[in-house]
Amino acid sequence: MADDRTCLTPASEAWMAGRPASAAVRAGDLLFLSGQGSVSDDGKVRDAGDVEAQTRNAFARTRAVLEAAGAGMDDVLDVMSFHKDPRTIDAAFAVGREVFAAPYPAWTALGMVGAHDPGLEVVVRVIAHVGPGEKEGVTPAGFGWMKDLPASAACRKGDYLFTSGIVAADDGGAVVAPADHFAQARFCYDRLKDVMQAAGGSLDDIVDMICFNHDARGMDAAVDTWCNETVAGIAVGEATSYTAIGMTGLHRMGQVGCYRAIADFSTGPRVAHNLPSVHWDGQRISGASRKAHGRLIGISGQVASDGEQNIVARGDVASQAQYCFSQIRGVLEKHGASLDDIVEIVSFHKDPRAWETVMGVGSELFKEGRGPAWTPIGCTGLYLEGYLHEIYAIAMV
Repeated sequence: MADDRTCLTPASEAWMAGRPASAAVRAGDLLFLSGQGSVSDDGKVRDAGDVEAQTRNAFARTRAVLEAAGAGMDDVLDVMSFHKDPRTIDAAFAVGREVFAAPYPAWTALGMVGAHDPGLEVVVRVIAHVGPGEKEGVTPAGFGWMKDLPASAACRKGDYLFTSGIVAADDGGAVVAPADHFAQARFCYDRLKDVMQAAGGSLDDIVDMICFNHDARGMDAAVDTWCNETVAGIAVGEATSYTAIGMTGLHRMGQVGCYRAIADFSTGPRVAHNLPSVHWDGQRISGASRKAHGRLIGISGQVASDGEQNIVARGDVASQAQYCFSQIRGVLEKHGASLDDIVEIVSFHKDPRAWETVMGVGSELFKEGRGPAWTPIGCTGLYLEGYLHEIYAIAMV
């Protein structure tokens, strides 16, 4: 485990007491926060039904946790917001203009089925960089539709870069190839190349990818285009992690894929490991990836199936979670790491009510007061029928 890791849960997050999670986890220069919503200190929802007020409260709580950790909103590189109604995404961006100043962070906005409390309209989770260096917003040509948003196409500080969720929008904001999964995937991957080039890197610097699909049936198009076209020339042992999740909606109608990446500009090649007990073993998708001399490990969302795509523990929420964590443990061990090195979890649930059971499993795995930042989110679909959840994680070594 990284010996510079610190975990923090201030008094304002008292509702998290007894959970296997921390409000904030710092490892090296990065600070990871659990998702924040509009709740009082004891966890009761505030401003029920008022999206704008809830978003403002969520950012206020984010600011409070950052300040308790010795950071501020200017240190935020990455924002991911989850919305019960995707039609309210623009309202959240409007609030974001009040709380962020240029250079803006990367921001990925997504529809969700629900959060840990059904009264929450929006959940915000962030990653901040609290080390030395200059924060840089990167928005190359072709992203004109973002000019009025409090977001950069990518945000970099030091060795780390986070992209906003890249969607199929042309420079003026019109949706490209509406509802066409393959065409939008190709467009977004080309845009991702543009972003990486503008930031002084390439796709080879990416250690973690997530694809969010408005229709889960589009996952094959997104993954196949990535593996067989975009990165067709790389070795399996140098692949990046890749997570695919079905969500209720994206920023604009007709957009069916949203692609978010984390890059690490540390030296050395990308190192990938997988397990034969996952059905994508042998494809250009790793179970976990890092740069040879880097600290951040991107871990593909783990699911309850074996190497032949047979569902494990069908219908059993706790057993599926235990299996997912065993897969995470196994692939981390190949990197010389362990579950103790996990700094963030986003658990995606077909039924958002499953979050407490899954966190109960986490209580058996993470030491008290040393849990990762953890955000549970309800999603519409996962890759195979029978998956109850998918557990996505980041580790720092």
